[in-house]
Amino acid sequence: MKRGIAICPVVPMRSAADERSEMTSQLLWGETFCVAEQSTGWLRICADLDRYAGWVNRLMVHLPDEAAREGEPPLPFRICTSALSLAVNRQTGQHVYLPQGSVLYGYSEATRTFALAGNTYRLTRALRKLPAGRRRAAVAAAMQLLNAPYLWGGRTALGVDCSGLTQLAYRTAGVAIPRDAAQQAEAGTAVSLTEDAQPADLAFFGSEGEKITHVGMLLGGGKIIHASGCVRIDSVDSTGIFNGNLNQYTHKLRVVKAM
Repeated sequence: MKRGIAICPVVPMRSAADERSEMTSQLLWGETFCVAEQSTGWLRICADLDRYAGWVNRLMVHLPDEAAREGEPPLPFRICTSALSLAVNRQTGQHVYLPQGSVLYGYSEATRTFALAGNTYRLTRALRKLPAGRRRAAVAAAMQLLNAPYLWGGRTALGVDCSGLTQLAYRTAGVAIPRDAAQQAEAGTAVSLTEDAQPADLAFFGSEGEKITHVGMLLGGGKIIHASGCVRIDSVDSTGIFNGNLNQYTHKLRVVKAM
């Protein structure tokens, strides 16, 4: 099966092979996938990170020569930890802005260089250092997206949806979790909001007996960071999320999971 890699900072994944179709998710720079189907100018792909499927524009990705790579060890990589980083193509001098979550292959701390699809790049600044520990790193990564606008299918600081926020935060901390809120709710271990929950646990919301429709990350102290209109911090309790600006509950709590 053909494999590929995203060579644009953000590659929309769409519900159909058409630029006007719904964007359901995004591939980030350096993320890999397998090709399930091809159409004129389009590929139906399955992302390696979360097995999410969709159509991508063929011009925004690279399909390496598998024969040339046979037997080669995989390159070590780093996940981009800064909300937005600037890199320079060392061959052409062109600039490229990389979102948090981008995959930097062969990254060198000493030179800030990495490679993709035959080109070498250099970051203009060192990657942001996250706190030690999975939970603290995930919270710090989520906080970088504070005030980012809500975007259905988005996974970057320029536009993100609720499950894109939580997935990206954990990805930046080195943990892969599913893409959609309902899928994430099937992962992890259920905990009590009042007794056992810790910062970085995920809280899931939705009407009783219906599909999970929203997710956010607990911060401790009765606070939650989530994407609703924009990435924001609100209060949360056993009833759900309380929006102080609206002075009302906006999301009904269903379950809390430790990832």
